[in-house]
Amino acid sequence: MAFLRLLQRKPDGEIVFREPTSDNVPAYAILSHTWGKKEEEVILQDIEVGADMTKVVSKAGWKKIEFCAKQAAADGLQYFWVDTYCIDKKNAVELSAAINSMFRWYQNAARCYVYLSDRAWEEAFRKSRWFIRGWTLQELIAPRLVDFFSLEGERLGSKLSLVSKIHEITRIANNALRGDPLSNFSIKERRSWAERRNTTIKEDEAYYLIGIFDISMVLNYGERKDQAFRRLEEHIHKLYKGVDFDQCAVGLNLASFPEAAQFVAREKELSKIHELLHGH
Repeated sequence: MAFLRLLQRKPDGEIVFREPTSDNVPAYAILSHTWGKKEEEVILQDIEVGADMTKVVSKAGWKKIEFCAKQAAADGLQYFWVDTYCIDKKNAVELSAAINSMFRWYQNAARCYVYLSDRAWEEAFRKSRWFIRGWTLQELIAPRLVDFFSLEGERLGSKLSLVSKIHEITRIANNALRGDPLSNFSIKERRSWAERRNTTIKEDEAYYLIGIFDISMVLNYGERKDQAFRRLEEHIHKLYKGVDFDQCAVGLNLASFPEAAQFVAREKELSKIHELLHGH
C-alpha cells in the first residue's frame, strides 16, 4: 500500500502534517467530498515553505479541512485525511500509488465524513452531486462508519440509518451498503453501480473502479477512456481467470438440484458437471 500522509489537529487548533510509518498508522478520520473549482481547493503545494497561510485559509476548500479536523476531534480522533491536501498530485508516481491504495485507505479509516458542500438542507439530500461522482462510489462502500453532513456541518445521518434512501438514489444493494464483502456481488452488478456516475477526467471513469474490483493497475492519463476500460477488463479477467462476468460471484448451490440427493458425497463430480455445462 502507498505512503499515507495524515493531518493532525493539535490542541491549539493548528493543523500540521504527520507521516506515520506503514506499520504504525494511528486511528484516523477521512473526508469524502466533491471538488470545487481547482483554484478554490487547498493542495499540498499551498503549504510549501514560505507560503502565505492567510491566502490558504481564505480558499473555499479550507472550510472542508477545518470541518474534518473539528469533527474528528469531536469523535476523539487527532488524525484525519483529505485527498486534496494529502496527495501530491503533481507527482505521477505518488498519485498512481495513492489511487491504487485509495479503497483500502477509506476501508481502514475509523470514520468517514461525507461533506455535501452543494446542499444545505436535508430534503435536498438525494439531489446532491456527491451521488453521481465517480470517486465517491468507493468512498461510500469501503468505510464501515460513514456519516453525512450538510453544508453547515449538520449531521444528516449515517450510511446505516439512511441505507434505504441511499439504495433508492444509487441502486446499490443494501447488503453492499451494510458491509458485505464485494466478492459476494457479481462483476456485472458492481459495474452497474457506476452507470450514472461521471468524472472530470475521462480515464478516471475506469480508474475509480480499481478498488471496487480489488485490482491494481498503472495509471496512464492520456490513454483515452476506451483504452483505460480495456486494461481494466484485462486485469479483472486475470483476477477471475476469465470467468463469466455475470456469474463470477455465484457458486454452485447443490440444494438447487433435486437430483443431488442421488449423489451422496460426490460434490466434486457435480461441480465438474456444472463447470462443463456452463463453461466455468
